[in-house]
This record gives sequence, C-alpha cells and structure tokens, in this order.
Amino acid sequence: MKRHIFTCAMAIYLPATLLPTQTVAADLPSLFSVFPEAKIETQEQRHYIPYPLITGMGGKVYSVTDVGGVLSRINYKLPASFTPEHIINNHKAQLVQQGANILFECHGNDCGNEEKLYYQVSPLSSVSKREPSMLTAKLSRASGDIYISLYSANWHRGTNLQLDVLEATPEPLDLVKINTAMLTAQPTDIKVADNSTKDVRGSVDHPLMQRLPGAFIAKYSQLGYAKSPVLTGVEGKKAITAIQEGKLTQIAYSLPRSYSEFEVNANYVAALKKLGFQEVFSCEAKGCISKDAIYYALKPTVSNGNDESLFYSLYRLSRPEGDITVSSYTLGFSGALWNELKIIEATGLNDNRVGIDLNALTDAITQTGKATLDGLLFDYDSDRMLPESKPVLEVLASYLKQNPALNFYVVGHTDDQGDKAYNLSLSERRAAAVVKALGADYQIKPAQLEAHGMGEFSPVASNANEAGQSQNRRVELVLRSDNK
Repeated sequence: MKRHIFTCAMAIYLPATLLPTQTVAADLPSLFSVFPEAKIETQEQRHYIPYPLITGMGGKVYSVTDVGGVLSRINYKLPASFTPEHIINNHKAQLVQQGANILFECHGNDCGNEEKLYYQVSPLSSVSKREPSMLTAKLSRASGDIYISLYSANWHRGTNLQLDVLEATPEPLDLVKINTAMLTAQPTDIKVADNSTKDVRGSVDHPLMQRLPGAFIAKYSQLGYAKSPVLTGVEGKKAITAIQEGKLTQIAYSLPRSYSEFEVNANYVAALKKLGFQEVFSCEAKGCISKDAIYYALKPTVSNGNDESLFYSLYRLSRPEGDITVSSYTLGFSGALWNELKIIEATGLNDNRVGIDLNALTDAITQTGKATLDGLLFDYDSDRMLPESKPVLEVLASYLKQNPALNFYVVGHTDDQGDKAYNLSLSERRAAAVVKALGADYQIKPAQLEAHGMGEFSPVASNANEAGQSQNRRVELVLRSDNK
C-alpha cells in the first residue's frame, strides 16, 4: 500500500448513468438511487486516472491504495435533517446486499482528524467538514472490479455527500497513433508572412545584412557620428562596457514568435562569421546579466522579454577603411520576439558641418534677405536637434541680439521622400524647435521669430539623389519686411 495526503481533487465520480454503457451503468442504478431530497452540486469524469482509495487508518495516518480506472464523481447537497452516518448506512446496506466487500468505514471521532480526512477525500463541493462519515467498498464482477468511496459531513445548514465510483481497468494506451510517414520525412520550415509593410516610416535594412523572413522594423535610428556603448563582458551582475564611435545604425526588429531566441541569434552570428567578423563577446540567458542591467548599461531599443531567453553577441570586422562593430541583442517572451542590431562603422568626426559664421550670416541676410543655417542637425525623422547644432545656434543668437529691431521667419524644409503632409509637419516642427531653443537657451524674444514649414515644396537641388536630398533638408532664416 502507498500512503498519500492529497490536497486537491484529482478525479471525479459521476452517477452510474453517466458512465459508458459497457461499464457499471447497468449495475449502479439498481444499487444507488438518488437519495431523497438530494440535489447535485457538481460532477466530473475522468477516462482514466490513478485514484487514491482509503482502505484503512493507523493512528493519524490513512492507508491509501492507488487503483487505476474510469473515474466518476458526483457531489450532492442534502438537508441538514439527514445525518452523515444515516446517509452512509443507507448506501452500505445496499452494497452489502450486492455482496460488496467493505474496505474501510468510520463515523464521527473514529474518522480521525476532520481536516485531514477532508483533504484526503477532496470533495468537489462541501458545506462542512464536521461530523464526517466515510465508507469505501469493492464490488467484484467478472468484467472488472468496481470501487465505491462515500464521504459525508454536515452542519446546521446542510449535509454534503461525495460519491466516487471507479471502474478498475488497465490504462488504455492505444488512444493515439504515430504517423510513421514522419519518421522518414525531412523537417519543413515554418512558413511566415512578409511583414515588411509594417516597417516604421523611413527605415531600411542595413546594407550589411538582411532581416529574417517575416520580421518588420519596429524602431529605427541612424546617426552620422555618435558614441555608443557595447557589452564586452560581465562581472557578476555588473555589465562591462566599451564606447564605440562612428556612424551608428540601430534597428529593432519584431519577429514572428515561431522563431526561437536561439535561432535568431544563431542566424545573425552565422551571417557575421561568413562576412569575416570575429567574436568579441557573447552571452546568453543566466550566463549573461539581466535584461534590466543591459537596459541601464546600453539603452537598447528593445527591452521587453525574459532574462532566461536573452542572447547578446558582439562581433567586429577589422579593415583598412575602418572597423565595423555589430551587436545582436535578442529578447523575447511567450507573446513577442525582438532583435536589435546595432552597427557602428568607425569614421572620423566631421567637424566642418558649421557652414556659417556671424559675418557670413550678416552678409547673406543683407544681400538676399535669407540665410541657410548649415550645420543645424536633427535626429533621424525627428525634430530633436543634435548636440552638434549648438555652434550654429550660438552664431544665430549673436546675430539676433545685435539686430533686435529685425524680425524673421524660421522656415523648415525637407526632401520629397515619404508623405507630403508628414514632410510639411516635420519641417514646421523642426523650425519650431529652433525657435524654442533660441528662446529657452539664449533668451531671444518670441516676437522676433516665427516658425513655419515648407515641407518638400521649395527644393534647392534635385531630389533624385542623396546629395540633392541632403541639401533640401535645411532650415532657413528669412528676413521679414512687415510688422504683421
């Protein structure tokens, strides 16, 4: 015998009428009619389950025998006028008439600890654990034994009866079949849809490598020159980082959940190795640091996922034209999967972006009534000015303070890539950002400047090539001759 203490209902006994016709359905209706005034509270059935049948009690421990078979459970609620012992005795009398073998029986204090007995039986529903009565019995028959477990308890509001019936049978092990054709078939790739139409506006794959099928770009950033941290090691829970400088591209891909984090990382690593990149550092899951630690150290564009599934790989290609450093950071959970590619192409800082000085600005306004503010730089597809713009703002502020009686338009322009309405809005937001910065940082009076956007409608060069597009993305200072 095996002794168990079960704290939840594992199985369910239904009345005989709910059992398969080839089992006990023909026997139980004549054995157990529904007790007078009894109402079904709940019921369950299991096709096969090992059932812990109480067969005795020694001290404070119940002896339990596991019997496997078709299990049905039904729970009745009865009026409090019916005592548990009376209910059990009625069922016992019928079982004895049928030649049943009584395996265990107890009433009241003889049942031991009420709580332990309750949790051992785990009735589907119960009004009380008090004054319990318990009986288990076995009915032998040629087609297989039937085991019955009866448990009842009550209090002043009602009485509860749990009836469990088990038809002993070998566990059926022929319910599933193997498709033998798959034993010799080659695995097939999971098909994924093309989601590139979901790419965030203005984003593109880096020329260095393509995306995985089914991925789309959720976040995108590209800077001509920037400093960016990469993970070069871990020390306990601490990130060890190094700063890389150069042209920075960050692409956050959302991938189909049919990929695993391992598969995504392995594909990017394989692609980098084919291009001659060498590993600098890699880590995964618990061998790495937490996603939160990575976020605070690197500020990646992806952050939603589980520590147990993250992969980080850092590779570098050395070349005469300048090193290329690539990090692949993969993170996911059950509902989403992300990968961030960070590509840093070593290059020198172009510190000749500021194309105006105070004299040049004064001459341009005097001669043409306007000046292009070369060197005002913005984050990609954004109105956020880059730190490199500060020298231009300083020159512009000096000029405006020297000419307080003059009023100007600050006019933004874009290339013709993308939606016209969006470009118009972006150009106006960039112009407004310049006016705001001059007022906040250099105390230029708001009345002296007025921001406007022209979008793509006033180019100074052809938009058919990148060089022309670059010239068309500009901000101009335009002299006003009116006082409107």
